[in-house]
Amino acid sequence: MKIIINIDDLVPTAVPAAIERADTSRPVGRAHGGLAAFLLCCLAVAPAYAQDRDPGEGVGPVAAPSEPPPAESAPGTPEAQPQAAEPAPPAADPAPPDSAPPPEKVRGTVVRAKSSSSRRLVRSAEAVDVVDTSEAQGRSEDLAEVLTRQSAVQVQRTGGLGSNTQLSLAGLAGDQVRLLLDGIPLDYSPFVAGLGNVPVSFIQQMEVFNGVVPVRLATDALGGAIHLRSDLSPPETGASFTLQSGSFDSYRGTARLSWLAPERRFYARAVGFHDRSRNDYLITAEASGAMGRVESREIHRSHDAYLASGVNLEAGVLDLPWADRLAAHAYFAQYDKEIPHNPVMTTPYGEVTTRRRSLGLTLQYTAPPTERLGLWATAGFNRRLSELSDVSACTYDWYGNCVSERPTGGEISGLPQELFTRFDTAFARVRGAVSTWAPEDLEFSLAFDQSWRTGRNDYLQRFGYYDAAAVPIAMGSGIAGVSHRQRLFEESLENVVFAKGYLQLARIGEDTRSAVTSHERTSVAAGVGDTLRFALTRQLSLKASYEYTTRLPRADELFGDGAFLLENLELAPERSHNGNLAVELTPLVTPAGVFSANLMGGVRSVQDLIILIAGNQTERYESVGKARALTLHGGFEWTSPGRWLSLGANATVNDYRNLSETGTFARFNGDRLPYRPWFQASGALTVRVPELVATGDALSLTWNTRYVHTFFRSWESAGLGSPKKPVPSQLVHSASLHYRLPAARHAFTASLSIDNLSDAAVFDVIGVQKPGRAVFGKFSVDL
Repeated sequence: MKIIINIDDLVPTAVPAAIERADTSRPVGRAHGGLAAFLLCCLAVAPAYAQDRDPGEGVGPVAAPSEPPPAESAPGTPEAQPQAAEPAPPAADPAPPDSAPPPEKVRGTVVRAKSSSSRRLVRSAEAVDVVDTSEAQGRSEDLAEVLTRQSAVQVQRTGGLGSNTQLSLAGLAGDQVRLLLDGIPLDYSPFVAGLGNVPVSFIQQMEVFNGVVPVRLATDALGGAIHLRSDLSPPETGASFTLQSGSFDSYRGTARLSWLAPERRFYARAVGFHDRSRNDYLITAEASGAMGRVESREIHRSHDAYLASGVNLEAGVLDLPWADRLAAHAYFAQYDKEIPHNPVMTTPYGEVTTRRRSLGLTLQYTAPPTERLGLWATAGFNRRLSELSDVSACTYDWYGNCVSERPTGGEISGLPQELFTRFDTAFARVRGAVSTWAPEDLEFSLAFDQSWRTGRNDYLQRFGYYDAAAVPIAMGSGIAGVSHRQRLFEESLENVVFAKGYLQLARIGEDTRSAVTSHERTSVAAGVGDTLRFALTRQLSLKASYEYTTRLPRADELFGDGAFLLENLELAPERSHNGNLAVELTPLVTPAGVFSANLMGGVRSVQDLIILIAGNQTERYESVGKARALTLHGGFEWTSPGRWLSLGANATVNDYRNLSETGTFARFNGDRLPYRPWFQASGALTVRVPELVATGDALSLTWNTRYVHTFFRSWESAGLGSPKKPVPSQLVHSASLHYRLPAARHAFTASLSIDNLSDAAVFDVIGVQKPGRAVFGKFSVDL
């Protein structure tokens, strides 16, 4: 849990001069040598640009692509005493009663109790970190990088832009940690490619729930949840544009447009994004040299291009007699990605490609507030289309050359695949807050999802073979929860007790050629929990939390994917006892500066752990037994008087071990689970120069360092061999130079970043090499 104070309207970031790659024949920032010069030009024109600025007026971001709020987070104890003085922001138009107040215009990466909504969260009994993205919006970072550097979340990706990402929190990974966008699963949005592909400029803050998830989110997370918020600001008229360009022919662009009618009863918003990259960074692979000998060589990664674009449209009405807010969203997104090699980077591919499409409609309703009841509802429909094409008979080398041909196509398994899948989901969420003995002390939520999957494998159907993808499946799930909050001792003590229920119904169609013997299954589970906070002082508090929770299996875990992943309708839901103890120091103003810190320890005791078991050509999910994770996380931040210097650091230790006593993994009892880093640490130093050339501007230089300790790719006691070869320790430095110039209600931002300054070899959780040194420039304007 990173604890950082957002102490200004201006982004602390920075970077030294551009650095060339070790391969000097190919500059890192191809065609981007003018980025530094552009920044200098920005400084030169800044005084003229700032002439129109009202010195007493702050500048805030245009409202992000908003989804109506899933009922704002649980209130906490009274607000902290005022922090160090700062210029007063402009008076904002009143937000609709259901909306959280707009966040203060701050520019730190991670915020502890800065905006009203984050203060309520941090000062509540919940085990939560609040990560503000204001600073990152001005830099060439994505959400995955922000979380990795600034929180207990570990994010691993399999390559460059557009590659798959895996989240890990206290050792639990993948779907065990749920991702939500404004209260709705991220899968039901334009961003089906994962967290790393969500533009950072669209998200205002992230809420990281450590193992214990509040009922208002209505999800079945096993290890916690990450809640992305784009809906914290009320609708306003404005626009925002960003453009990022850099190494590996990478480009990212976003646009946001927002309009609020003069009578403030109707609004419309539109957001769009476009990403592309060749991802042709240097890797080390076993390849043929000039004399034909196979040796370890540095080559440019091939067949890894990425292209994505999407749009989200929103229209809504406010302050109706029967609705405080009523909004409709329509969206569409497409992702095209080349697959460069197999998962462990031992076999190169040359023509394997994937395509994804996501489109849908969402309706959101907030009832007019009353003394006794607040009500929020969301319903929608999402369609996800995916395509895997693997038909080439060529055998490719690491240089992208076809060196031989096989009798049949199919680079992955030797069998051609022309797989198309359609996944339709109808969903609904309802949340209520009831005031009985105290304001909003009783809370309830209901969630329902009904999904249908159909598909086909054109190659198999062309020759009359059995096509598992064509067998239809249907799956419905429901989650209900209720909680009660109580405050005692002049609100120094807050306790929230809650209960949850889970239901899943799954059915697969019958086919005489299928090996499936059970076509239906029903799972029912229940959970309970409690969160407690005791305020020792206004800034210092103790927290404890516990939840017995359940994760329902995904559709592909139960039914396979119709190709290489086999079905298993016997999977049991995963269950876990999660507990946390924490001490937190929220921003404390002293003559020596502003301090904040926290320390959290936790335990996760998992039953019926689901693990993917791989065969020669197929894979299958199995329930294998028990596991236990112990975690310890701490962080601090200090900001100097005058706010010209800030320093922050955090570290996380996870001990995640297999406790299975029967079954496949019993012989590895006591081993750490593979593919999971057990120690990571990060630090950041920012130097800020305010009022450089114009009133209100600032130039910032930031240095980030991150360390990941070595970990195994297989079981510790499995013996020798390449599968056990550990992923080496990794120490990565990055730097960023950032300039921001506010003017009236507008703002101009330019940044230059260098990632992996030392060009160190960095790897994902299974040892796949990630990009080396890279240079990026980003420009944005708020109108």
